[in-house]
Amino acid sequence: MYFNELVDSYDRERRERNVFHDLMRYRVREVLLVASLYDAFILERDGALSERIYGEYYKLNLSTAPRVTSAYTPESAVAQCRETEFDLVILMAGLDYDQPLATAAAIREARPGIPVLLLAMNNASLTGAGGRCPASFQNIDRVFVWNGYSKLFVGMIKYVEDMLNVDNDARVGMVRVILLIEDSVRYYSRYLPLLYSVLMRQTQQLIEDESQVEATKILRMRGRPKILLATNYEEGQVLFDQYQSNLLTVISDVRFPRGGQEDAEAGFRFLEMAKGRLPDLPVLIQSSESVNRQRAYQMGAAFLDKNSDTIFMELSGFCLAHLGFGPFIFRNESGTELARARTMAEFEEYLTWVPADSLLYHASRNHFSAWLMARGEVRFARIIRNYMPDDFPDHAALRDFIRRTLDDLEQSKGRGLIPDMGLPRGGRGMGRLGNGSVGGKGRGLAFIKSLIDNLAFPRRQVGMDIQLPYTLFIGIDEFERFMDLNQLWSLARHPEGVDLRHGFVDKLLDADLIDRLRDFLRQCHRPLAVRSSGLFEDMLMVPFSGVYETYLLPNAHPDLEVRVRQLRDAIKLVYASLFSESAQAYFNAAHYKRDEERMAIVIQEVVGCRQGRWFYPLISGTAQSYNYYPVSYFKPTDGLCTAALGLGTYVVGGSQCWQFSPKYPKVDVLATEHRMSGSQRWFYAIDMEKDEFNLVDGETATLERLDIAEAERHPRFSLVASTWNVADNRLEPGTQARGPRLIDFAPILKYEAFPFAKVVEAVLDVCARSMGVPVEIEFAIDFCAEAVTAGGPAVTGGAAIASGMAAAEPVFYLLQVKPLIQNAERVNIDLPTVDPADCLLLTDRCMGNGSVAGIADIIYVDPERFDRAATEAIAAEVGDLNALLTAENRPYVLIGPGRWGTRDRWLGIPVSFAQISNVKAIVEADLPDFSVESSLGSHFFHNVTSMNIGYFSVAHGKATSFVDWAALRDLPVLSKGRYCVHVRLEKPVEVVMDGLKGHGLIKKPGRQLTPATNSDNIYCN
Repeated sequence: MYFNELVDSYDRERRERNVFHDLMRYRVREVLLVASLYDAFILERDGALSERIYGEYYKLNLSTAPRVTSAYTPESAVAQCRETEFDLVILMAGLDYDQPLATAAAIREARPGIPVLLLAMNNASLTGAGGRCPASFQNIDRVFVWNGYSKLFVGMIKYVEDMLNVDNDARVGMVRVILLIEDSVRYYSRYLPLLYSVLMRQTQQLIEDESQVEATKILRMRGRPKILLATNYEEGQVLFDQYQSNLLTVISDVRFPRGGQEDAEAGFRFLEMAKGRLPDLPVLIQSSESVNRQRAYQMGAAFLDKNSDTIFMELSGFCLAHLGFGPFIFRNESGTELARARTMAEFEEYLTWVPADSLLYHASRNHFSAWLMARGEVRFARIIRNYMPDDFPDHAALRDFIRRTLDDLEQSKGRGLIPDMGLPRGGRGMGRLGNGSVGGKGRGLAFIKSLIDNLAFPRRQVGMDIQLPYTLFIGIDEFERFMDLNQLWSLARHPEGVDLRHGFVDKLLDADLIDRLRDFLRQCHRPLAVRSSGLFEDMLMVPFSGVYETYLLPNAHPDLEVRVRQLRDAIKLVYASLFSESAQAYFNAAHYKRDEERMAIVIQEVVGCRQGRWFYPLISGTAQSYNYYPVSYFKPTDGLCTAALGLGTYVVGGSQCWQFSPKYPKVDVLATEHRMSGSQRWFYAIDMEKDEFNLVDGETATLERLDIAEAERHPRFSLVASTWNVADNRLEPGTQARGPRLIDFAPILKYEAFPFAKVVEAVLDVCARSMGVPVEIEFAIDFCAEAVTAGGPAVTGGAAIASGMAAAEPVFYLLQVKPLIQNAERVNIDLPTVDPADCLLLTDRCMGNGSVAGIADIIYVDPERFDRAATEAIAAEVGDLNALLTAENRPYVLIGPGRWGTRDRWLGIPVSFAQISNVKAIVEADLPDFSVESSLGSHFFHNVTSMNIGYFSVAHGKATSFVDWAALRDLPVLSKGRYCVHVRLEKPVEVVMDGLKGHGLIKKPGRQLTPATNSDNIYCN
């Protein structure tokens, strides 16, 4: 359901965005000029006509100037029309009109429908047309007079384009229309180019002010207002009726034909009709008779004297003041100026504080809609125009309506787009502080925003909003500028023996970038996450998850310059992490070259709220659309969610979290005794009172590890915890009872305090179907600031919790989406037919798919020497062995107890990826007194599985899950350390993984895997 709606939304959005491609379909690219040799010479005397047209197009910043071809005889003109697809024919006329009119008839016979304009050389030659029957001009679309005015050619070309495009453009793109009523050929020949010049320049200025990308600017020019010319009352009436809903203004003469006779009052009659039907329509009366000025003012129109020497400036002033091309001037009822908004950002800002009388003054006269109309926002202008102040209970409701409409406008512009340079309006959404690619993570975040905008999740998930935190990008151009400016490339390529962190922190960022960071911090006072976004990050095949560093900043120091320095240092340290030893190990394992990687930066507001001196979200976690370890009746495609209280650093670090199926959130994955022993005991938070810190110390320099008891101060803690009732020997949802706490989210998952699981399931489904592969998301949940108060409701348990949350405002923040990689090779392990004696290892909980042959090295942690307090030393020992095997290019199998790659050393062995970079299969083997659930949501785990490194989980005491430790000890030992044993085999082992079933095995050395006779690639005894 969600995916189909998403596709429909994307199609609708694409149609809206591509509407400008559908405008101005008829373009004049080829012009045939038919003139005698003498007339052609006159036209060319000051330079080539084509060059003049190109010059005018260049001045107006117009593209694709037409090419002009000349014909000097009627016969040549007709012949060329038959051979060439001309878009416009211009016939020059001197004193003789017979020949041009006959030529027009012949051309129309040869090319029916082609626009034909007649151009009189000057006023004297124009008199030759005065006494002719109108029928003789039936093949002429319009008559103009040149009089040496070079701008006229652009006006004639644009007039034809507007005449032929207006019907489509008004219907498809809601393009506005300017209706010009003027019967004087001499005047409209002069006035029309002038009007186009004003219109083009002001439209371009509007587009420039809104900071759109260049391609969009060019396309937006196609949506400029169209100018239609009428030479009598009846023509004007027809055009008015046809385009009434698109009219931007009417510019009218006073004296022109009406009913076949010249009417000295025709202009005022038309003005009366127009104002009667559209009271707020701006009208400009132009006349050479200055006595008409006062009457125009009395009828609510502006006035322009045709004889004025400043006609261009006056026309520009009218467009700026009355058509919305200029700044919006907020006035009160008496006309006093209160504020002047030159951009949409300023308009929104002033709208928040202008007095109520000013708001009502402009709204009642449709000034707001007119201003939006001029900026091409016709759809939103019409929405506002449909409402008057009387439709709202008070001015506050009116103000809120206009602001929400503008928010929708801003959101519609940014859907699916990575933003251009600058901060987003209102400090929300997305912005960009540096040019260049925003990297893989940045592209993923833009995709997330597009999903949220297009799918409109909040309307379907009652009580659960879905958002992306305020996000800024610094493109890779700033990274390259930093490296070049400080001559760091050679240092980065040979970092051996160099303190990279100090080396990078001591260098300088670009001064302009620092100024932009300062501007950002002036408006942002929430904690910030400074994250990497390499070009290779979150790629479909090799995601590079967690390879680079992330820094969390309190952003709470009272001195702005201190906050700027902290943010600046975090950015430089993220840059430095590209050249770390662990990153290099990952590049080697992934067979990528580090020289090809570039680093963008993502700056995000941290999700959460402040509790005393600590800042953290109520819930954070990861979720996967494919569950490699399904239990009970769960299917792999039902997905898996891993959640914890506090910052997500805890989750992705592989610590103890709560796991559930989004499809079956009420079903407990673990037995009660295992849930209590494996419950979350601590969490990460940002220390908001730690003003000074040294980020060179690492990613956790600003974090504090807190006991779970500290979280009981949170007013919503009752939502995430259950209590073990010792007296009744049972778990109770909430925290009303005394006893040990279990972070199991029961009040939310089992009693649906808010639709957490439902949202996760929907988001996973949409993301997976959109990307075409299984995905993993990172998220955080907290409540709107106004909903979190120290005196919040006393939430206890069960249905009472659900009902007590009715007025709460939880927000689901989608932080990242990345692919889960699956090997397409089909392998089928039939466990009942496998002889355990042939296996060094067998398990029904395996991740990965396919077979890996030729492995002759195994490193295992000796169970008899394993010490939970020495896991860091074990990790170092494994790292040393990995370095030796990497140098020899020998893959290996790694076996040990607990979680590999965890940040909690009491749960397993905290190796980094650099310490196991050459491994091909990892085994987590339970010991009788040490059993830990696998960490499916960590960055370490994600990178391991994405490279198709086998990941085996061996439970203790199961027939279908074991490590043959006796056989392992009998293998030839190459070296033995304090904790680890390295064996090397004469005959290699083969690792086999059935990704569909989650079964895996490692055959003993020399044993062959034989396919069953009735199937391909079915491995059995």
